[in-house]
Amino acid sequence: MFGLVFSNKHIAKPFIEHLLNIKIDHLETPIPEAGLSYDAEHKGVRYDVFARETNENGETIRSFDLEMQMVDTKEQYVIFLCPMDIFGRGLPCYHFENRAKEDPSITLDDLSYKNFYIFKKYEMFTDPVVKAYMKYFATRNADSRETKTINDQVSHYKADTLIRNKYMTYEYDLHESKEEGRAEGRSEERRAMAAAMLADGEPVERIVKYSRLSEEEVLKLRESSMESATK
Repeated sequence: MFGLVFSNKHIAKPFIEHLLNIKIDHLETPIPEAGLSYDAEHKGVRYDVFARETNENGETIRSFDLEMQMVDTKEQYVIFLCPMDIFGRGLPCYHFENRAKEDPSITLDDLSYKNFYIFKKYEMFTDPVVKAYMKYFATRNADSRETKTINDQVSHYKADTLIRNKYMTYEYDLHESKEEGRAEGRSEERRAMAAAMLADGEPVERIVKYSRLSEEEVLKLRESSMESATK
């Protein structure tokens, strides 16, 4: 749902502005072959961001590419929104740039950055708007103008029968694939246990009891093991 909601530029623009502390002139959706598909299944969104900054010399236009592809000298940011502190340092956000492993003082200066925002630590953010965003991601409580806009968009999509059905189908398929993966993993563990018990000469009845495989499965496994041993 994230990619679907944030494909709306009126939602993405203020979010990126506050997160990166820049002023955006406008957003442009990348060319089709470089872009992402925006539907209920996607959790990412890509924009070419044209930022406007004003200084004593006048207006300066800078562009940011929120994907990893290098294009000329554009600054590029990859933004990660994480529920947990995957780095374990207790910080609400982490900003990375490419540096030499041998000497961290040497930067690559490729204008490529990766920012991680730990939204469950929303209380630690100092910018009130960013804090409200992070609080919304963590609690789903919309208590700012920006997060209420997001919440309204989510409600709109959930009320749309076509989009809601597609999203629910995606969630169901995702749950089923996870369950199938767990079941397959458990089955592999049981077969490995049965194979080890067969190698130790344990009786079939005992192997069935402890491995929870059927007698037919154990016999097939024994037959396969015997065939392998005779080759």
